[in-house]
Amino acid sequence: MNLTVEKEILDTTVILKLKGILDISTTNNIDPYLEDIEFFKLLIFDFSELEFIDSTGIGSIMNAIHLSQEKGFKLKLQGINELTHQVFEMIGIYQILEVVQGEVV
Repeated sequence: MNLTVEKEILDTTVILKLKGILDISTTNNIDPYLEDIEFFKLLIFDFSELEFIDSTGIGSIMNAIHLSQEKGFKLKLQGINELTHQVFEMIGIYQILEVVQGEVV
């Protein structure tokens, strides 16, 4: 199982494009990218080439959401396929993201 991460920086935005599988064996691949996020205002996870995500991968996304609250940057999720969207919706990722970023009263 493999996951590659491509990092793109546009001004104060970091885009992490995930390719492959985000599961228990690959979640540590995104950790180094989150460590140097402190000076940016927006982190975008691009899932357009993500083939699969398991509960451990979802946990990594949750950690990134909480890190965004600690470090003061916004987090966006884009390129989500229908299956991943349904899972994120079912477990409440979108609601958590909105609450943490202060977009819901």
